[in-house]
Amino acid sequence: MSSKTILSEAKAHVPSPGNDYEPSLPRMRMPHLEFIYRIVAEMDKSGVEAIEGVDSSDKSRLYLPIQGGSVHGPQIKGVILHKSGADWVEVLNPKKSFIRLNAMYMLKTDDNVHILVKAQGVYRTGPGLEDKLGEQDTASQDDVEYFTHIRFEAPGNSEYGWMNGVVAIGVMTMWQGKPVIDCYRLTNFPGKVAANL
Repeated sequence: MSSKTILSEAKAHVPSPGNDYEPSLPRMRMPHLEFIYRIVAEMDKSGVEAIEGVDSSDKSRLYLPIQGGSVHGPQIKGVILHKSGADWVEVLNPKKSFIRLNAMYMLKTDDNVHILVKAQGVYRTGPGLEDKLGEQDTASQDDVEYFTHIRFEAPGNSEYGWMNGVVAIGVMTMWQGKPVIDCYRLTNFPGKVAANL
């Protein structure tokens, strides 16, 4: 894949709300979000395991194996390697729809490069909505807060070395039991390609 970017024209900068709280300091702006990829993950529901009563509390740890999936974006195309990882979610209260996510899995690009993905975040029911943890196979952005911080480990001498040096977030939904993850990088330089480290 070419390392050239496939991005829309640069967007206007938006001033930071923080400027109103410290007006004597140099002005800052909000960062931009630039799309990296969309993942559609296949989960292995038959392999789910649980550790109940962690630390003699209501907390439990669930092991949710990742079967595979696809990844598509302007600079990357490939798959989630078959059974290369899992999400080790932490359920703090079985009566509340709030879990901490802790996933790790491997991507394999169409040009045979392996990239490790580490994602930590939260899943919670939206404000004023009924808790339905584990009861629904589909959840939209209107239903839940479902976000992760994503880190990459890619070969530095590959077309994907730039991924090692970005701050990335995952914006997630659930569709028919499949996590759908749109990954973005935070940047002050919209429209510019992130450089390899």
